[in-house]
Parts: sequence; C-alpha cells; structure tokens
Amino acid sequence: MQLIFIGGTFIVMALIFVLAMLVKGTKLTSFEKRLKTLIIATKDEEEVEDKYTEAYEIVMEFGDLLAAEKNLEQYYGVKDIYDRVEEFRAENNQAVEQKPATLKVIK
Repeated sequence: MQLIFIGGTFIVMALIFVLAMLVKGTKLTSFEKRLKTLIIATKDEEEVEDKYTEAYEIVMEFGDLLAAEKNLEQYYGVKDIYDRVEEFRAENNQAVEQKPATLKVIK
C-alpha cells in the first residue's frame, strides 16, 4: 500500500514538473506550444473571473450601504468601500486619474 502511495506521489510530481517546463519553456514543439496556450488561457480566464467576482461583491456592498437608513452607517461604510476599491485598483495595476486641483479666487 505504501509503495502505491509513493509511486502515485512520484507520478504527480513528474506531471507538475512537465507542466512547469511547458509553461516556462522557450524552444517548444508545436504540440507543446498548443498545450502551453491551453494552460495559460485557462489560467487567464480564472483570473478574470476572480476579478469580476471581487468587483461585483464591492458594488453589491455599496448598494446595500446606500439602502441603509442611518447616515453614520452610510458614511463609514462608504469609507470602507472606497478603501477596498483603492486596494482593488492597486492589485490590478489600474492607475487612478486625478485632475489637478484648480483654485478660484473669490473676492
């Protein structure tokens, strides 16, 4: 029983090693290139789905906060949501465009 477990572990490690070689490899055959694009495309789709899910959760929490009846709860909730949005932008390398401040002289 232990030999089967050890053999299975070695097979899994070998498969992981082969997949890593495919993803990081440079001189690949056409079959290996097709496998690499399949692996990377699946990974990219999962990352996009995770980002979409996180953004959806932020928007839904913001909607719940706007429906709240207490102003103080809304105020602190919006501050928390703003912090989460800033973290989300930083994680996804989204630059925040800020217009330069313009001051008007009023006499």
